[in-house]
Amino acid sequence: MTVVGGVHEPTLALHVEDLTASYAHQAVLWDVDLNVPPGVLAAIVGPNGAGKSTLLRCIIGAVRPNAGHVYVHGRPYREQRRRVAYVPQRTSVDWDFPTTSLDVVTMGLYGRLGWFRRPRRTEADEALEALAMVGMDAFADRQIAQLSGGQQQRVFLARALVQDADLYLMDEPFAGVDATTERAIVDLLKDLRARGKTVVAVHHDLQTVATYFDWLALLNVRVIAQGPVTEVYTAENLRAAYGPRVVLLGATEGQPPAAATADRAPIEEARTPVA
Repeated sequence: MTVVGGVHEPTLALHVEDLTASYAHQAVLWDVDLNVPPGVLAAIVGPNGAGKSTLLRCIIGAVRPNAGHVYVHGRPYREQRRRVAYVPQRTSVDWDFPTTSLDVVTMGLYGRLGWFRRPRRTEADEALEALAMVGMDAFADRQIAQLSGGQQQRVFLARALVQDADLYLMDEPFAGVDATTERAIVDLLKDLRARGKTVVAVHHDLQTVATYFDWLALLNVRVIAQGPVTEVYTAENLRAAYGPRVVLLGATEGQPPAAATADRAPIEEARTPVA
């Protein structure tokens, strides 16, 4: 571990150290060390029950780990929470919550405004601009329950964008969306990277890992391997994470597979209100 002037691993956007978490005395994460450099699109990939969603929720403090530390740009998460935006799994959200798309996006500004200060026209304009970035400005006044799955996901991405964070944590951003929305999300993530932002996303589709991301962590309760996709995305590492059942197409030992498929990740969290 590198500590400079009280800052832990200052060269990393996200540093998770010795993190262990359990549910009902069953370990779901064990001694996890995660090191994500700034300005990358990072995927967290692993089989069902690997602890991927739990890891993100531990990072933001929604789940209290048994042990471990989380640092964002060298400082504890609690000191840096305004620099972090989180996009939950769409299936974990209570979409019957009575609110509009614009209201959902405006909630992303509450960290700056505080819960008791009413948003002004300036904040409304920021929220509308974020909706426009994801192609949803025409649906600003639409109730979120009336939106399609892909549209709902775009609204939640807009809520993250309006926060203007440095680190974006996304739990399966491509789950349940159509091909058009998926391409739009990929373009959005690449734009964030071009602006020097860091994205860490739980991902389930092994066929697209090497196309969408440039940094990879393979997780199965423990971190199996992490680093640049070109180094980590190999048949050997995938078998270590998924076991011999993983389907590898055109893969050779020590070389990236041409394509692969894997089980979808489970929903590892309870449904929560939109707010």
